[in-house]
Amino acid sequence: MNALDIYKLLLDHFGNDIILDFVETEDPYIKINHEHIQTICAFLRYNPKLKFIFLSNISGVDYPDRNEIDIVYHLFSSELNHLCALKTTVSRDKPELDSLESVWKAANWFEREIFDLLGVNFIGHSNLKRILLPDDWEGHPLRKDYKENDSYHDMKTTRQDPLKLLRKKNE
Repeated sequence: MNALDIYKLLLDHFGNDIILDFVETEDPYIKINHEHIQTICAFLRYNPKLKFIFLSNISGVDYPDRNEIDIVYHLFSSELNHLCALKTTVSRDKPELDSLESVWKAANWFEREIFDLLGVNFIGHSNLKRILLPDDWEGHPLRKDYKENDSYHDMKTTRQDPLKLLRKKNE
């Protein structure tokens, strides 16, 4: 089954208020309503025509000009040998999304990374805390408007640009 077939199956089952669009690119994806992420993903995992038992990745992209953060899910069915990418959008002002930990245990680590770096709150997550940065770190470094502090616990966080150093060395 290809991505368009999966989109049509989802559209027939959920309707166009929940399944928003099919975007055909080199890596096609299905745009979905964020309020129904758990229901859609449980359907994708447990439907015998789909069997997406492997969540291979979740990533997030910040779009401050749109005041949104996109969350992208990559799924794979090893039994049926097909792929699917889902994309959903949350507001930067209130970045909340239901956790998919109950559907795929692997979502735990992916969601913690996105929480840490983009500030998306995954509702229902069993242990939503920072995974890469210290607990007292301020801000979310993958947000495009993030400003790094000059120091953290009296340690400088700024460094020289390595390209400038290399250019000076070669002059």
